[in-house]
Amino acid sequence: MTEWYIRLGVTLVIVIALVWILIRFRAKSNPQKSSLDILRERRDKGEITQKEFEEARKNQQGE
Repeated sequence: MTEWYIRLGVTLVIVIALVWILIRFRAKSNPQKSSLDILRERRDKGEITQKEFEEARKNQQGE
């Protein structure tokens, strides 16, 4: 009979590897947008004016 701690160790390694692979895959399929990208999208959609965009950009950059 295989020792229980060997099975437990192998199972833990497999589970950790699967979780790591899933996290990496998900991060690549859903890249994070920068706050400046979001501001540009909102400006392009007409949700904010050019003036509001410039003010928000300046606040973001700490000017």
